[in-house]
Amino acid sequence: MSTTPRIPAELAQGFTMLSEGSDAPAAKIAIPIELTRLSGIPIASEGSIRLDAVVHECIRLFNAKYQGCEYCMNARAAIAVQSGLDESYVEQLSRFETSTLPEKIKAALRITSAIASAPKMVTPAVLDTARQFFTDEEISDIILLSVVTTGSKVAITLGVEPGKGASGRVFYPTDPVYGSSAELKRAIEEYASKGFSVAGDVIPVRETTPTT
Repeated sequence: MSTTPRIPAELAQGFTMLSEGSDAPAAKIAIPIELTRLSGIPIASEGSIRLDAVVHECIRLFNAKYQGCEYCMNARAAIAVQSGLDESYVEQLSRFETSTLPEKIKAALRITSAIASAPKMVTPAVLDTARQFFTDEEISDIILLSVVTTGSKVAITLGVEPGKGASGRVFYPTDPVYGSSAELKRAIEEYASKGFSVAGDVIPVRETTPTT
């Protein structure tokens, strides 16, 4: 860990942000890994969140900035980068309303921002704007992803977040943390068949642009 825990060291011992049935005291404040596999996995697969990869990553990174999680801010989902996410997008997330980000991303971030600060601000007007770009099922996914990605505030408050040095710069859907379910395997094969890099350190440049 890169920070000084604000709780007794024995409680922070072995903290990894994620929990998978561990008996360690730290597991009680971690995010259940199965929930992360369903909602935080960086590609759309059967049974997981099915959002455009760039929208998904913008939501995750917005919350990382909002909560001040250096671990999450330092990471990038490989599929999102290949789908058109660039650092100019990332730089504008904190001021998205006045940014040049696509209106579709702004509509999603209005929901995310409200959930992060005051959930009652997810008003019918906010949802109606989002419906210009997303189905009701996708809006539900935006809400779920927005809630899950606020989970890092617990670690930050307690002073046990891993820090940016603990995260890889690029995360691939084949990374072990995402599991090896049949649904994920099929999704990875589909992305690979479309020319995406799903593992390794080299991300090919794609000529596609994000949907606006």
